[in-house]
Amino acid sequence: MKRLVIGAVLAAGMVMAVKMVAGGAGPTVGERCSEVCDRFLDNMPDSFPPNRMMADLEEIKERTTRILEVLEEREDVDGSPE
Repeated sequence: MKRLVIGAVLAAGMVMAVKMVAGGAGPTVGERCSEVCDRFLDNMPDSFPPNRMMADLEEIKERTTRILEVLEEREDVDGSPE
């Protein structure tokens, strides 16, 4: 029984050491998942709900930028913020 426990501890230590050494050699799990999701979304049609949502967010961002520019112009013309 002792040998089994010692063997399991040594095996776990070796696995951890290999993971630490190999960790700097490639992309992290999060980076790999992000790449897979990006490829998945790129292969979907524009009507796919997440793609539509992203397009809508970009449109909202552009509108917000235009609104802020108009408000800044009004402030410059009026001389005081409202």
